[in-house]
Amino acid sequence: MQPPSDTRSGRLAAALDDFVRSSADVVGAAVVSFDGLVMASALPTDLEEDRVGAMSAALLSLGEQAAMGLGRGQLNQVFVEGEHGFVFLMSAKDQAVLAAVADRHAKIGFMLFEMRRAAERVGDALTAPKEPTPDHATPFGLFRELDDAQLR
Repeated sequence: MQPPSDTRSGRLAAALDDFVRSSADVVGAAVVSFDGLVMASALPTDLEEDRVGAMSAALLSLGEQAAMGLGRGQLNQVFVEGEHGFVFLMSAKDQAVLAAVADRHAKIGFMLFEMRRAAERVGDALTAPKEPTPDHATPFGLFRELDDAQLR
């Protein structure tokens, strides 16, 4: 069941789904925190979320060290080409990382274009104001409701 699109998780899921559907070459994608925790994913069953998260964080860390250490400035994206395809990592407005896996026939320019759009949407979803929590959903809210009822 898909989360509602008016929630943060719903917006993340919608951005990932749109990105994965943007090209037949995209095998899967995930939004990963800088410490490697998967926040949302659209991955096939043969790609483990935890592994994608851990590998994304490791690649990102190494890429940042290389870019800074070699005087290239701040890291914008990581691109890995393997025998069977590609891995792309791109910042989502410095809130998280959009990780994507593509098959070996992927059009790299098109992938990067679609990733930039998706990373923008992911960043927007993560920077949007959080939904207010009703009083009755918090433990203290329950006590306030009970106290108000007792005062009447």
